[in-house]
This record gives sequence, C-alpha cells and structure tokens, in this order.
Amino acid sequence: MVLPHQVLFYLKQSEHVAPERQYTEIIHSFDIQGCRLFFFFGSFLSWKRMAGSVGQSLTATTQRLKGKKNGGKGKNKSSKKARKEMLYGILNEKNIKQIQFGVSKRFPTWYGSAVYFDPETKRLGCSESKSQLCSNFNDQYWLDTLFVCEYCFKYTDNRARFVAHAAVCPFQYRAPGKIKYKSPEYTIRRVKGSKYQLFCQCLCLFTKLFLDNKSMYFKVDHYEFYIVYENGSAKPMGFFSKDLVSYQQNNLACVLTFPPYQRRGLGLLLIEFSYKLSQLEGVISGPEVPLSPFGLIGYLKYWSQILCWHLIEGDLAHCDKVSLEDLSIVTGMRVSDIILTLKHLNCIGENNQIYLQSLSTWLKSHRTKGNWFKLQDEYLLIDD
Repeated sequence: MVLPHQVLFYLKQSEHVAPERQYTEIIHSFDIQGCRLFFFFGSFLSWKRMAGSVGQSLTATTQRLKGKKNGGKGKNKSSKKARKEMLYGILNEKNIKQIQFGVSKRFPTWYGSAVYFDPETKRLGCSESKSQLCSNFNDQYWLDTLFVCEYCFKYTDNRARFVAHAAVCPFQYRAPGKIKYKSPEYTIRRVKGSKYQLFCQCLCLFTKLFLDNKSMYFKVDHYEFYIVYENGSAKPMGFFSKDLVSYQQNNLACVLTFPPYQRRGLGLLLIEFSYKLSQLEGVISGPEVPLSPFGLIGYLKYWSQILCWHLIEGDLAHCDKVSLEDLSIVTGMRVSDIILTLKHLNCIGENNQIYLQSLSTWLKSHRTKGNWFKLQDEYLLIDD
C-alpha cells in the first residue's frame, strides 16, 4: 500500500525513450591550415615577426607528421601518439603554472594544454618566442605565467607587451556580439564564431586550461558563443558555446564560468538560457555529452530544481499521473536526462513511482532566497 504523502506521481513507461546517448570523439587529421593556425597563435603582439618563420616550421612539422625520420624517432609509435595528443592540447598534467587575467586577477590553471606551444621547444608560439621557461627544462611547468587579456583573451608571455595591449584593446570599450538578454544585473551577448573568429579561437584556447575534455579550438565558424557580462562592464565572466550543425540538436557544447566569477550562479543562468533558446526554437534538447565533472554537477543541480519545482509547485503539481513525455515537454529536458536526474534524487520507487517526500526534502534543503529561476523572460531580446 502506498500512502498519499509518500507518492505523488506514477510514471507511465514510455515507448519512445531515446536510447543511451553515445559520445564519439572525432580526432581530425592534422592539416596545413591547422599547422598555420598553431604557429599563428602565441605572442599576440609579435604576429609579423612570427609570420616570417612559419614556412620553415610548417615544412618541418609536416614532414615529421608524415613519419619521416627525425633523430631516429620518426617511426616510434609512442612519439607519434605524443605529437598527436599535443596537437589537440591533451596533457596528463598542468604545464602552465598560473594565469594573469587582466591587470588585477591571478589564479592557477586547472589542466594542461599543449596547443599554446611549439611542440619541439615547449615555448609559447613559434620557436623564436622567448617564453619564461622554468630553470629546469624537464620541470612540470613549461611556462610560469601566461598573460591573458580579460577583454579579448589574446595572450603573451611578456608582461610589457601585455600591459601595452591592455591599454589599447578595443573590446574594453565595446564588447563583441549582439545583446540577447539584459537584466538589471547581467547581459548575455551572442558572438558568432564566423564573425569574430580570432576572439572565439582565443576564448577556446583559454577555456582548455579549465575544462579537461575541451578539444575544439580553431574551427569556430559553425559555433555561437553566448557570453555573460556584468552590466556596465565589458569583461566576460563566463560563456557557453553552441554547435549550429549538431546532429543531436544539442543546445550547449561547453559551459564555463571563469575562476574569478564563480559561486555567483552564473553557470545556472547560462544553462537556463540555453534551454530558453531551445524552447523558443520548439526543440527538446540538452547538452553535448560527456559532461565534464563540474559540468555534470551544475546540470544535476539545474535539472533537479526544475523537476522538483514543476512536480511540486508548478504545472504538474495537481496531476495524478505524469509520463516521461509530459515531463520532457514541460521542462524542455530530454527523457534520458530526466531519468538520470530522478535517479540522482533517489526518488523512484517500485513500479516507477516518484516519491514526493524525497522531492520535498531536496527542495527544502536547496531552496534559496528570491526567484527559483534566474532567467526572467521580460529581459529577453530574441529577435532572430
């Protein structure tokens, strides 16, 4: 016997539950354009000087990638694997000690990235750049401090160049992109990768230092970036990206709140905004998987509060029964994400019953002051 206060809903088994979503990481072959881009990035105030040496570096790197001998290691499988991983920024440990983000913010990196560096010398950009290498070349860190502009994400290893750029960066006066949301506190801008290519590429490179599974850096033309700013400021605080040609119709590729601005609820704001865009498009959607550990924590928190609110206080509060499709339509969540969240809340009993007491307990323990939702529809500026 099920007591009334123990269970509120009975989940009807769905015949249309999507199969388990799978994630396949596609590693593209290294091409001439990718090599050119790799050597283009580096000391951002040394573009012309670096461009003069790109030809030689490009030829040498292309030959090595074709498997030609290079000091007896050309055919070494482990060496080839290491080079392939470095091209996509995959490292097992951190290689940049800290970030100087703007004039006043300094913080350690979370993950390593080889994409910033020449793969042979471990120097920033091309081999001519004089990076701040540690005294011992074999030390963990390849670079002590990476200076990153907090407006445009261009970078250098030279403090003087960094200060010179900070004084003239055009994005400190006007942030890129078009405003899509503006509340009394925050503004969200849509920045198209096809229009602001260099800005988005530098943003992706910076993001890799804080997201372990980040693997897209340069091919940003079919991505949109939704960047959150504090009103009255042109300093980005966080963002999420969206793949415009996603076959799974994902509404988010990656999301990150930058370290100086964390614990403000900005991640939940961005996640909620991504679902609002999907709702306006009439699409049931969700994030690209697999999620990073921090991303999964953020999503479970958002999904939990949305499901709890709708089932206890929202549109479904007075229903006797509700199906997974009902929950999906009301919340905009995929069925697989709903099931994952209900299991996380430990509220599914026998015969697929959802126990109200478990949801109420979670709701009370996570209730915060103010509105349950961070996004307010009256501040949306969606016209295209």
